[in-house]
Amino acid sequence: MEQHHPNFFLIGTVKGGTTSLFHYLSQHSEIYLSPIKEVNYFSRKDIDETKFSKDYRHDIHIDLKKYFEEGMSYPVHIAHITNEEDYLHLFSKVRNEKAIGEMSLSYMLYENTPKEIYKAYPQAKILAILRNPAERAFSQYVMNLKQGKILENDFLKEIVEDDKRQVKGWGANHQYLMIGKYYEQLKRYYDIFPKDQIKVFLFDDFKTNPNAVVKEMFDFLAVDSNLEIDTSKKVNEGGVPKLKKINYFLNQTGIISWAKNNLPRSWRTPFKKWMYKTDEKAVPAMSLDERKFLITYYKEDILLLEKLINRDLKAWLTI
Repeated sequence: MEQHHPNFFLIGTVKGGTTSLFHYLSQHSEIYLSPIKEVNYFSRKDIDETKFSKDYRHDIHIDLKKYFEEGMSYPVHIAHITNEEDYLHLFSKVRNEKAIGEMSLSYMLYENTPKEIYKAYPQAKILAILRNPAERAFSQYVMNLKQGKILENDFLKEIVEDDKRQVKGWGANHQYLMIGKYYEQLKRYYDIFPKDQIKVFLFDDFKTNPNAVVKEMFDFLAVDSNLEIDTSKKVNEGGVPKLKKINYFLNQTGIISWAKNNLPRSWRTPFKKWMYKTDEKAVPAMSLDERKFLITYYKEDILLLEKLINRDLKAWLTI
């Protein structure tokens, strides 16, 4: 059997719309995506699994042998693949697709990862979608409340204390502040890969006109950009738990993770409706003081990033 390999990587960012992009790109007949969206294979040497938090261990838990035996028949959001045989098995169902890829968001964060990708696939195309770092951090905070990872009601206290933790890293702490410092993260790729193999998109453009951004991605990946796909479905919507402490308990004890892995997938939608409020009024908003703090924190990085990617990012500096 012919062995297939990835030829593109979407490397970031967290809360940048990549779950929706996974759903949209998967609709294209000339694109094959790893059925496990985030596999973290090329960052494995930089990630210390002994430092993983309890709730992150629940997130990534998967019976990989069973998943492979069942034919990878459904998408999985995240796991950690650490050996080459398992990694390449994710691409064993490739048929005639031209663009073959995966979306591991930890690939943005480590110095060694771009080198590892280049060493294996120097011709690979690199995509990133960046979100206003202040908005990104707040969106991650809201997501963590929804997913029962935290209980802290004070956003600034949560992100500052998280940044002060002694134990840090992917899966160890939430890295709200560090994830949004895009300049150095992307520069590592520009230092290694030819510029024409890198394409950076902005979440603001994606939110305003997802079809245009997806079409531009198709062009970059050299697949048919005239193929119509459905971008109307909202994926990974924001929200808040109706019963905050119960939600926290269910997630911290692994009950939610167990349910995801063992109960019928058709139960997910009614369960979410029962557990979460997703209307805009229910979701908290960032205060003016919180926004000022984050804009000050990220200003220097944003100005450097503008030059690196040749995009006007003044809107990110507007209070």
